Amino acid sequence: MEPLKVELPKNITDAITTAVFETFRSAQKSSNDEWPLYLSKKQACKYLNISNKTLDEWIATGDIPYKHIGKTYRFNRNDLDKFMATK
Repeated sequence: MEPLKVELPKNITDAITTAVFETFRSAQKSSNDEWPLYLSKKQACKYLNISNKTLDEWIATGDIPYKHIGKTYRFNRNDLDKFMATK
């Protein structure tokens, strides 16, 4: 059986597209307001909802993107989002 193909009027598809992009921008803005761009280990654990042990394991294996500056670790929030999308 062939799938049913329905074409919506252009004004409807435009409205749906606009609503999707506005929702995405709104979600991205609220995420950016809540979290700084560069996170500490503690913040990264909370942001990712993982334990410190898990984060340490990912750091040890080189799985997670991070910067090691002196004795501190910094995690770029955008890199963490990309990393989690592949998990």
